[in-house]
Amino acid sequence: MDPHKKGSAEAEFFTKYGEASRYQIHEVIGKGSYGVVGSAIDTHTGEKVAIKKINDVFEHVSDATRILREIKLLRLLRHPDIVEIKHIMLPPSRREFKDIYVVFELMESDLHQVIKANDDLTPEHHQFFLYQLLRGLKYIHTIYPCN
Repeated sequence: MDPHKKGSAEAEFFTKYGEASRYQIHEVIGKGSYGVVGSAIDTHTGEKVAIKKINDVFEHVSDATRILREIKLLRLLRHPDIVEIKHIMLPPSRREFKDIYVVFELMESDLHQVIKANDDLTPEHHQFFLYQLLRGLKYIHTIYPCN
């Protein structure tokens, strides 16, 4: 399926990307300084996913290095408190490689949304969030010990 014949959100999101036909974009769920995140369905598996489009990844060497480090780390991690990379989409060609599309498991919300949406969070909630963060961090340190 040609991405330009899909809905406008999909055509805008993928902009002629090689494996765009694998995913059916539902909506844009977040925007930030590095790009945009959309919710989608993986048409190969039927699974709901989030696709993070990182724009102009090679514009700044420091950003490219940080993004590469993050992707290399996350693609190897399997832990309930760490979002899982499902797929990294390949560009149509090396010459056209300027954006990166990383496919993640789709989460219901992020910690920021939970905290902002709930004025009645108890200290026990905060303690549980901290527990999950520290548990994920401990796992990362067992895989990649730091000095």
